[in-house]
Amino acid sequence: MSRKPKLPGAADFFALGETAPAAGAAASASAPARRSSAVPELLPALTIPEGPIEKVTFYLHPLLLKRLELYKAQLLVEHNLKLTRSQIVDFLLEEGLAHVESLTEGLLARAE
Repeated sequence: MSRKPKLPGAADFFALGETAPAAGAAASASAPARRSSAVPELLPALTIPEGPIEKVTFYLHPLLLKRLELYKAQLLVEHNLKLTRSQIVDFLLEEGLAHVESLTEGLLARAE
């Protein structure tokens, strides 16, 4: 049995309209709910429950990793706050995904 969760495909992430299941096919209880195009916000409010976490791999430029390490050290020295890189990145992801409009603008500007 695989320990990795089954992730939704790209079609599930980018689907905006409601789709009916094919004739004779039942809607899966584990299938992600699709939002109608009338809903402006695509991501629900983020509430991270306590409990198990999933292991993922991110590839960072060495300079970005160095900045993360320096920030981690700064938090320890200036605020006596001992955090792991994972805790810092987790918080940054939560904050970034809570503000998807500005995140999208920045990504679009970077892509140009």
